[in-house]
Amino acid sequence: MYKNLISERGAEHMNKGWGKILVILSVSILISSYLFGQGIKQSKEDCNKKIFKDYDSYFKNINGSAVFIDADTGVYFVYNQELSEFQTAPNSSFKIISCLMGLESGVIDPDNSLLEWDGTIYPVIEWNKNMEYRTAFKTSAIWYYRKVLDMIGPEYVQKVLDSLDYGNCDISCWQGSMDNKVFPAICTLKSINGFWQESSLKVSPIQQAEIMRKIFRDRICFSEENIQLVKEAMLISNYNGSMSIYGKTGSGIRDEEWTDAWFTGFFEYKEMIMYFSIRLNEPGTSGQQAKEIAIDIIYNEFGR
Repeated sequence: MYKNLISERGAEHMNKGWGKILVILSVSILISSYLFGQGIKQSKEDCNKKIFKDYDSYFKNINGSAVFIDADTGVYFVYNQELSEFQTAPNSSFKIISCLMGLESGVIDPDNSLLEWDGTIYPVIEWNKNMEYRTAFKTSAIWYYRKVLDMIGPEYVQKVLDSLDYGNCDISCWQGSMDNKVFPAICTLKSINGFWQESSLKVSPIQQAEIMRKIFRDRICFSEENIQLVKEAMLISNYNGSMSIYGKTGSGIRDEEWTDAWFTGFFEYKEMIMYFSIRLNEPGTSGQQAKEIAIDIIYNEFGR
């Protein structure tokens, strides 16, 4: 009898004990699920976080925009939000993509990339010679990358732009607009025109910065080897061995004035990597000015 009573009481205690354990486990699972969900939510919020900056002192009354994206946190630093979302022609900043596509498609052989100059006298003296891809990139020779894109063809170009979500992805005006007065005396030349030069393709500063992240962090569309080759071509400065700035300028001409001035790329400083794009929307400004503004911001805002 006593044995039966003890057994019954033991079973009762065990059932109560298991009941408590099950309740505790259920509560723990609910709490963990909530916290996990909050963590995902917070992570998504962090990735989309924008910090609006006052860079007026760097732009000095020039209408423009700057976007920097932290590679680690995903935080955006934005100056002039409205202009940062406004799409215009990328002009020669598009050579970053042209060069990558040329290498990836095999049209550019990094060991033998010399293309023959056709004898056309261009206003930029450095363009009037046979060129290889690095020199053409550094001197922003339109004719060289016009030839490269024609050899690649629109089908591959469209595929890459769609994959990168490059602005409006519109290459419908493949030959470029004859209204594009890049150099008024020779504006009808196909060799210095294209869909990226004040024509059908449009992109915003925020999209340009995001595209730099997709290529140089996420390794979208292009091989590691070719990304490294273009990265080397993009190197602008190496400050005291601790800060390296990579980028490409771009400028267009509209109504016979320089416009749509760009400097797009990224910088590395200690453990920090930032993808950026600066654009000036002021008539008469150049890619060189955009580059100088970008470097001032980088050194003074992030390089300390």
